[in-house]
Amino acid sequence: MRHVLRGLRLGTAALCLVCTLTLPTPATAQEVGVAARVNGADISVFRLERHFEDYLKLQARNVAAIRNPEVFKRLKREALDQLIDKELLWQESQRRGVKIDDAAVEQARKGIEAGFATRDAYERRVRDAGFNEATYAEYLRHELAASRTLQDLAGMPEVSDDEVRRTLEREPAPEGMPEAEAKRQVREYLVVSQRAEAGHSALQKLRSGAKVDVMQKF
Repeated sequence: MRHVLRGLRLGTAALCLVCTLTLPTPATAQEVGVAARVNGADISVFRLERHFEDYLKLQARNVAAIRNPEVFKRLKREALDQLIDKELLWQESQRRGVKIDDAAVEQARKGIEAGFATRDAYERRVRDAGFNEATYAEYLRHELAASRTLQDLAGMPEVSDDEVRRTLEREPAPEGMPEAEAKRQVREYLVVSQRAEAGHSALQKLRSGAKVDVMQKF
């Protein structure tokens, strides 16, 4: 059952990985150029550097503590792959006609602002990251559209009672856990893991039909 619970956490993270809403980290003036191009759309080095810091924070990694250059390169390529996936999903959202209304954007913005001690601290971070109110709202709209598209591509699988039973036979519930609760957790795990797998397959399909050029050297 421990593997089920761990899988539930990892599966949820995998499905939401490209959809995480953050306020990008400020970039320096030296960060110029194009890191990758996706169907003709540029992903700038500026954007990669901002996202890389957020990517490390989500993994509880400190860039200054990464001593192995190969590990650093691998993590940075993973961050770039996330941005490529985001761009593919955004482009797919446009093909599908996905619309994100202003209310959804504002709700996401308020959720991010709530993570700051004061309104001034939030607004300062927005400015330092190179946004104004309008451009940050548009950034969030893109993120939300990509997120919704990934959720649509992943779908909602139906998990049978037999699948739940077989999983519990392989990984029994902890002693004392009510049967109904064990079944609920296993069913949730199976749904999340199957959706994560479906999302990954959908992204691979988008990549296979896209022209992706990576300029950043690793």
